[in-house]
Amino acid sequence: MKKILFVILVSASIFACTEKKESDAGLENYKKNIEVAKQFLEVFSTKDSTKEASLLSDDFKWNGPAVGQDSLPKSALLASDKEMMNAFSDIKLTNVEYVPGVDPVTYKLDGNVRVYGTWVSKSAASGKTVKLKYYAVFTFNPSGKISSLEEYTNMEDLKKEY
Repeated sequence: MKKILFVILVSASIFACTEKKESDAGLENYKKNIEVAKQFLEVFSTKDSTKEASLLSDDFKWNGPAVGQDSLPKSALLASDKEMMNAFSDIKLTNVEYVPGVDPVTYKLDGNVRVYGTWVSKSAASGKTVKLKYYAVFTFNPSGKISSLEEYTNMEDLKKEY
């Protein structure tokens, strides 16, 4: 009986250490990746499309906020962002919250970054201030580049605003 209890305790200790290491790795990756996500959002605000492109992996995939825009290549995101950069000025992401991503199966930290906020900018066409609620999921490859970006917003709000 003592041997069985000993084996159970040792197994539990090993399992607990393994869980902590996996969680620590997810948290460490998140801490690195959040800086890249912040940088990506900042270079969009400052309209630096060259720097924006350098943060994306070669096999990057974009799921844009418009219906039916799934798994588009890097070039599609950069073209869309260029249009937004030309259509708006004073672009700022406000009320920003960064949240660690979790694996949808295991619910463990996976190093990815979720972002909530409100984009506030001025329409170049009308001069009106535009506010657009925003949610995004940034996924990263092992070398720290953004490998995919899923963006969610209500495009109807954008149409109403300007």
